[in-house]
Parts: sequence; C-alpha cells; structure tokens
Amino acid sequence: MHRIRTISDIVDWRLCLGCGVCAYICPERRVSLLDFVEEGIRPVVESNDCGSCRVCLEVCPAFENDHTEINSVPGLIEELKPYCGPVLEIWEGYAADSEIRHRGSSGGLLTALALYCLERQAMPGVLHIGSDPNDPLRNKTRMSKNRADLMAKTGSRYAPAAACDSLHLIEAAAGPCVFIGQPSEVTALRKAERLRPALSAKIGLALSFFCAGSPARRGTLELLKSMGVKPDEVSDVRYRGNGWPGMFAVTLKGQSQPSHFRTYTESWRFMQAYRPFSVHLCPDGTGEDADISCGDPWYREVKDGEGGSSLVVVRTETGRRILRGAMEAGYVQAEPAETWKLLRSQNNLFEKRGAIGGRVATIRAFGLPVPKLKGFSLMQNWWRLSFKDKLRSTAGTIRRIISRRYYRRRNLDATRVGMDNGGDLDSVFRID
Repeated sequence: MHRIRTISDIVDWRLCLGCGVCAYICPERRVSLLDFVEEGIRPVVESNDCGSCRVCLEVCPAFENDHTEINSVPGLIEELKPYCGPVLEIWEGYAADSEIRHRGSSGGLLTALALYCLERQAMPGVLHIGSDPNDPLRNKTRMSKNRADLMAKTGSRYAPAAACDSLHLIEAAAGPCVFIGQPSEVTALRKAERLRPALSAKIGLALSFFCAGSPARRGTLELLKSMGVKPDEVSDVRYRGNGWPGMFAVTLKGQSQPSHFRTYTESWRFMQAYRPFSVHLCPDGTGEDADISCGDPWYREVKDGEGGSSLVVVRTETGRRILRGAMEAGYVQAEPAETWKLLRSQNNLFEKRGAIGGRVATIRAFGLPVPKLKGFSLMQNWWRLSFKDKLRSTAGTIRRIISRRYYRRRNLDATRVGMDNGGDLDSVFRID
C-alpha cells in the first residue's frame, strides 16, 4: 500500500480537491497554487526540503475527513444523516431583494445572507470567489465589504477556485467575517480553525452550496470552442444567474451584452465530464460543515420565467440564528420545507455518495491511497444501491484505474504539463 506523507503525495495520487488551504497554512510559505488546465488548482511545493511538520495534511480535506462529531449534535433530523449529514431545519425561499434574487443562481439566498451579515451584524467582510478581473475564464478569491462588491460576484462559477487560499484576509479582519465556499473548502476551513485560534475567532458564519465538483478549466475552454468562441475574444462569462436556473452566457470584447448562450442543462452536461477524478471520491456534496448550505429545489420542474428559489439547510445554532435574523429583517423570504424535498432535489448527489463506498474499497484493493473518510455512512449507502449500480461503482473504477493508468504515481509540475501540451504556456497559471 502506497502511503501519503506529504501534500505532494495528495496531488500525485490524484486526491487533491483544490481548496488551497495548504498554501494558507504552510508555516514556511513553501506551497504555491497553480491552475493546471486539465486538472484544476493544485499545490506545488517549491522546495525539496519541505520539512516534517505535516500541518498541510492536518488541514487537507482530501487526506482525512471525519464527520462523526458534527453528526452527534442533539436535535438533528436523524433520517437525513446518512445522506447529507447534520440538518436542524430545512426551508425553501429566496432573497427578498428582487435584483439579488434575479442575479443569483438559485434565488440569491447566499448573497442575501451575506449582505445581512454585513449590514445588520456588523461583519466587516465576506470572503468568496468571483471572476478574475484580469481574466474572465478564471476565478479569484476576494473580500467583499458592501452590496456592490457582493453583486459583482453573484452566480455560480463552474471553474477551478480555491477559496481557502486567502484565509489570511479573514484572520487580519477587524471582526468576524462570512466565508462562502464549496463543501470541501468549508471542511478545510473548519480543520484550519482547529489549528489557528486567530482564524477561528474571525469566522462569523460559514456558508456553502450543493456542489457535484468543479470542472477543470479545460471544460470551459472546450465549451467555448464548441460555440465557436476563442478564449481571447471573451470579456465576460456567466455560468448561471440572471434568471433561474440561468444560462451559460458569453460576452465578447467590445460588446456590452452576451451574444453566445447555452442552457444550464446543456452547459453542465458538457462541462461535468471535465471534473477531476478526486471529486468522485468526495462524499460531501451538500456542505455538511457549513452553518447554512443552499441548493436548487429540483424536486419540481422549473417553470419558464419563474423567480429563483433555494432549499436552505440549517446545520448549526449559528446558522439558525442568522437565518431567523435575516428573515425578520426582510432580507430573506422563506417557508419551512419537508425532508422529502431535499432528498428528491439532490438525488444525484446522494447516489454519488452511495457509489463512493465501492470506489474507495476498489482503489484500496489495488494498493492505492484513498481518503480517510468517517461519518458518511458510506457502506450503508453503498448497500442501498441496486446491483447494477454497485457493479458500476466497482467495475467503472477498475476500468479507470487500468485505462487511465491511475495505478501510477503522477508528477504534476508546471514544466511537465507545459511539455505535454505542446509547450502551451497557458496550460498552467499561477494563483496569486
């Protein structure tokens, strides 16, 4: 059995989820983040003498993820634990502000909650990702401090992001802040909080969203190519938002409005094939470590012209307090929702969770490294799958391991990737 000893092992055995927390936590500042076009954002250790502190592994959600403790909190909805972890309450609603509701991906709930924290809870900032102002095809982590900042970053971004790369901004803030990130990023945040009391003291609220994993940048590039658009012609890309569920919309340089479109279903069906292998081993698709997580209510069909809406999953007492306050202050409109609506809305994520038990067991049987996962009811969920799905989760993993040579350790570095792509310097991009 190959063992994981460093963060480079996590990357080379294709386990990295790209959260960026290792770059933040490294006491020697020896970890840089690079955006590999075929893989996503990955850490690269800049010195062969990395030392032996293992701090980066202690905070890495791809190395170990244990949800046993958060699932033991009193008052949780028991029937939901095996599928989506700790849940205190479920609501369905949307941002009361019509502009926020329209601009957001699914009702603007996260933006509305963040704005409430800025304006009514005196929190000084919201750390989240948005389009890189210097490159619309990439993302950048930034601190929003007012409504205008938040509105500039509305809508989902189906491209690599590393929200934890800038946790130092929260640590240096004047008071507790809001953090918004993918499920794995919120897990990384919580693990970093245990090692950094100064960071923990500055987390006022952690928000997440339902997520099946971000595609590598190649997904966006290939989708643009299929639409006849060259990357250097693009001035703006919207993956969702401006209606529900929104369109993949491309604005070209010299234009003020989008000119190329794909429906949400078309664009996601295309790009999801470019997700890295690691996301298929991540059991948390609903933000279990967050105070509140939100996602589309796919239990029903979306009507043409219907305003956006979200299922709001309250996971902690902090989340309950903030949601109640936002509703009372008129930032959010919501009604209680039944548990079946959550289960039916995210059936694909729960099926994936079930398959992970078989995938991990198969990879381990090959003597290859796997994440240390606890508190996710993986085998319980795997046994609930049909025989056909059980076979797919194991046989499909075997096929991937052999056909894609996953049994070989990979050396993912900028020089090699550039050569593998014909010397294309754009195949690697440094994250500042």
